[in-house]
Amino acid sequence: IATANFQDILSDAELLALMVGCLCHDLDHRGTNNAFQAKTGSALALLYGTSATLEHHHFNHAVMILQSEGHNIFANLSSKEYSNMMQLLKQAILSTDLTLYF
Repeated sequence: IATANFQDILSDAELLALMVGCLCHDLDHRGTNNAFQAKTGSALALLYGTSATLEHHHFNHAVMILQSEGHNIFANLSSKEYSNMMQLLKQAILSTDLTLYF
């Protein structure tokens, strides 16, 4: 991060959201892809829809962990900062849906 000078391009909040997003982007992965989820009408596809099904699940799983006792690393943020962090984290995780790029 230091050698790439990301801190000159991204805010501290953006950097933190990307780091947490990297850690959480495949939480509770089921070993299948979004196409399989949609084709089989899985519970996840029914819950999250057929667009970025797994990525929505990964984000929601991350939020559940962050809301667990002793795991909210964002507890000291203001309400506005917390909301912004959650939006950044969601964007970071949803952006890992490869169908966006191919």
